[in-house]
Amino acid sequence: MRGCVTQRLAVLSVCAALCLPLALSATPAIAQSEITVFAPMRGIATPIARAGSAVSVVTREQIEQAGYLSVSDALRAVPGVSFNTSGGYGSETSIRLRGAESHHTVVLIDGVPVSDPTDTRAEFDFRTLPTSAIERIEVLRGPQSALYGSDAIGGVINIITRRADQGLSGEATVEGGSYGTHRETATVGYGGALASFLGSVSHVSTEGFSRTQVDPEKDGVRQWSGFAQMGVQLSEYVRVDGQLQASDTTTDYDRTPTRTTGTQDRVRDMRSVNGHLRARVETFEERWVHTLTVSGGRTENVDDSGSITNYSGLQQGAEYVSTMNFGAAGTLLVGMGIEQHEAEQTGGFFGPYDAQETYWSAFAMHQFSIGPRLHLSAAIRLDDFDGAGEFVTGRGTAVFEIFETETRFHASVGTGAKAPTLYQRFGPIGANPDLLVEESFGADLGITQVLFDGRATVDVTGFYNRFDNLIDYQGGFINVDEAETYGVEVSATARVIPGQLDASASYTYLIAKDLTTGNRLRRRPEHEGQLTLTYLGIDRLSLSATAFVVGGDRFNDFDNLVALDPYVRVDASASYQVHEHLEVFGRIENLFDADYEEIDGYNTPGLSAYAGIRARL
Repeated sequence: MRGCVTQRLAVLSVCAALCLPLALSATPAIAQSEITVFAPMRGIATPIARAGSAVSVVTREQIEQAGYLSVSDALRAVPGVSFNTSGGYGSETSIRLRGAESHHTVVLIDGVPVSDPTDTRAEFDFRTLPTSAIERIEVLRGPQSALYGSDAIGGVINIITRRADQGLSGEATVEGGSYGTHRETATVGYGGALASFLGSVSHVSTEGFSRTQVDPEKDGVRQWSGFAQMGVQLSEYVRVDGQLQASDTTTDYDRTPTRTTGTQDRVRDMRSVNGHLRARVETFEERWVHTLTVSGGRTENVDDSGSITNYSGLQQGAEYVSTMNFGAAGTLLVGMGIEQHEAEQTGGFFGPYDAQETYWSAFAMHQFSIGPRLHLSAAIRLDDFDGAGEFVTGRGTAVFEIFETETRFHASVGTGAKAPTLYQRFGPIGANPDLLVEESFGADLGITQVLFDGRATVDVTGFYNRFDNLIDYQGGFINVDEAETYGVEVSATARVIPGQLDASASYTYLIAKDLTTGNRLRRRPEHEGQLTLTYLGIDRLSLSATAFVVGGDRFNDFDNLVALDPYVRVDASASYQVHEHLEVFGRIENLFDADYEEIDGYNTPGLSAYAGIRARL
């Protein structure tokens, strides 16, 4: 297999070299060396230029400018990310990194893992988190289990929540538009030298449209959500932070499009609450930092699919991390944690079940530099799951900088693992307590080039991943599948006319194969990209247009018999700062009313328009 990996990466390196001149001539990117990221080095603030892992950042400014209502919409433009939505806002969404399954991605809120233990594959439900609570999103691609444990086979999505500005601050937003949609949010905060607080409440309601093509009635969503964040500086060296997020969502949905008889209408009530407390203690003049995090979350789902079914899940854990700064010898991170998952189902056709599991972990990472140009990191982790056994994962990264030409080479290699879920091992349908851990191996190699005195930057990365012991359902859950994905990611933005016109673009070429059958993995587009133009030439006015392009081979089924057509979708947005405390904004989605499908038989939004007002203290 190692020879195969070498050959793949060699081919991808050639592809990257061929793609680079085209990217440079089309849409280079703004230099991002000043951006600090946390996910690649597990909470250690790291300039993005020294992160060997492939990482992208979506900022709050971008979220507000485009008017994104959901996390999945905000991630649409990130290279290497694809997703499928079964019928518009509020519907189930699968987000995939580099062709991995959606449940192979760890989702973090402020560095703390969140998931739904009752879900068949223990995925996080993105519908429970409004974008009004988000400061930015870091997307880390490639196997990350050495730092983040089970589930991080494909990568990590780290959602960083908002913090209070200095002094008293407040914000309120009202928005309405197509499909009977309206949204209201209110946020208030206070930031001081010793304490800070920020609280937010959000309401979204939409009548929606029919999610499937076999039932014309509308499927709506009603959601209330709240968010709170606090921080207290107990002394010069001790700080405590906490975060709490809760939501209550009612979603209308239809049975699958293949079900043409019986009542289609269904309703699901989802309630979730999660949060954490984190204490940080600095010793030896910040050269040795101790962090203790205690977290917990509960999900409640009531589904009326035929008969009333109740799902209840609990996730709780604690983790200690010690970070030691040795100066020229680098930074050493050592940690250990414990996490417990519980899931219970009552009612429904298939009977109740109640299960729980506990797992322990220990991990270490060393980040260091050899001279001013070469930056390295190495990590290793041991996870011990109840009934699923132990597994060891590792990861290494490297960055080499050529300051004279503002060129950066980056590479990473790592392994990943995902333990079978509670439902797969103990659930009421097809449970198999002897399932093996799913495993992955991944590597990438890329180049970042800064151009035109920092006005532009381009990144081109080739990647390869292999997955073994994948769990499938064939009359029951079994380990049968093997798969590989490989491709090229290109990202670029530019200040085309400084102060007036900015441009950004991303492109992903992806081959995703089931090695058991030789077929393409379903719903993975071969070609996917976006181009955004933003005009800032008129004082206080911002205009933006984005084209999303999906093409090449893309199939809805495992046998590659149902092809999905390529499509181009164009969105546009505008905002005007009436004065420093008041902004009006609007957006048009699917400007040319493109008729397309992300999943066969499920509808997508047509031409729609929205407008609103945002007031700030």
